[in-house]
Amino acid sequence: MKLKTATLLTLILFSIGAFAAGKSAFINPRILLEKSPQAMAALETMKSEFQDRENKLRELANEVIEMEKTYKNDSAIMSDDQKKKIEEEIVQKKRKFNFDQQSMKEDVQQRRNELLNEVRKQISNVIQEYGTKNKYDFIFSDGIAYASESVDITAEILEELKKNK
Repeated sequence: MKLKTATLLTLILFSIGAFAAGKSAFINPRILLEKSPQAMAALETMKSEFQDRENKLRELANEVIEMEKTYKNDSAIMSDDQKKKIEEEIVQKKRKFNFDQQSMKEDVQQRRNELLNEVRKQISNVIQEYGTKNKYDFIFSDGIAYASESVDITAEILEELKKNK
């Protein structure tokens, strides 16, 4: 029993010593995902891909608003059939708007996830290349309770990402 404890203690001390001797650094993934050119390009891609659909949704919303205004202003002089027809049109347009809006939200979320995964892969590749080139033993990201600025290489990784657009 004492031999197992002594062996375990030796292994723990050895691993702590090996860790302390290694070159390590920290990166802030949130900053890289916000400020990297790859993330900014992904955001622009999303904007351009969904701009037309967003404009059409705005137009449809404005049509509904205008129809409701017209109905409110003119309903006193409309026949019951006219009122019913306009009410049905408003309901149909609202349904179409809600359906189109939900559909677009789902498509945006799916595309966002696809682009975010691509950006994360690019960032990971740059971090690995940077770590190898600069002989780091460890580069930490999430799950760090504290990291000194002296080991924070986020800015350096961001510069590498700018080179690898």
